[in-house]
Formats: sequence, C-alpha cells, structure tokens
Amino acid sequence: MSAKASKFARHAAEMTDEKMEHVAARLKLLGEPTRLKILKAICEREKSVQEIVQEVGAGQANVSKHLSLMLENGIVARRKEGLNCYYKLDDESVFEICQIALRGIEKTLTDRLQRIQFKA
Repeated sequence: MSAKASKFARHAAEMTDEKMEHVAARLKLLGEPTRLKILKAICEREKSVQEIVQEVGAGQANVSKHLSLMLENGIVARRKEGLNCYYKLDDESVFEICQIALRGIEKTLTDRLQRIQFKA
C-alpha cells in the first residue's frame, strides 16, 4: 500500500457514521454555485446584504435564504447595525475544501487528456 493510500485509509478509519453525516452536510451546503459566489463576495471583508446582492447578481430573497442557511451552519457570521445586516466569512476551511476539489478536478482532466493523446 502506498503512503498516500495508507494515509487515506487511516483517515477513513477515523470517520464514524456521525462524522460522515456532518461532512456530507457541509459538502451539500457548498454544492450550490450561488453560495460559493456569496462566499467569494465576502471572503476579504464584511459586506451588507445589498452589497452581496449586487456582487452576486441574484435576488435579495435568494441571497438572504442562502445567507441564513450558511449562518445556521457556522459558515458565515452576521452583525446587525440598525436596519442593516452585515455578513463575513466565519469558516475559512470552505476555501480549502474548494481548492482540494479543484486539484482533484484538474488532475482528472489532465489524466483524461493524456489518455486521449496517447490513443491518438
């Protein structure tokens, strides 16, 4: 067994059913493109709902729904000031998850391209 496979097996052994449920819920939350756009919009600084709506290009009701879900799940934090709500990223691991996914996607595409070129 390779070192990489051994490391994966060790992590898999630590994954209880309860932990898998939590991981699946987090991945499901991140599996919505509008939520990823919202997170990108607030990754550097706190923004009002209106700023997020303008940057994301979605309706206010839709953005508010996504922000509420992410707030409930600890991904964003909210601050109220008068009638305005401001949101900021509260869990930076979401971008690490996205980067890991992108590396996997890039590797898969590179491998496919190499197989196509090899067959040609």
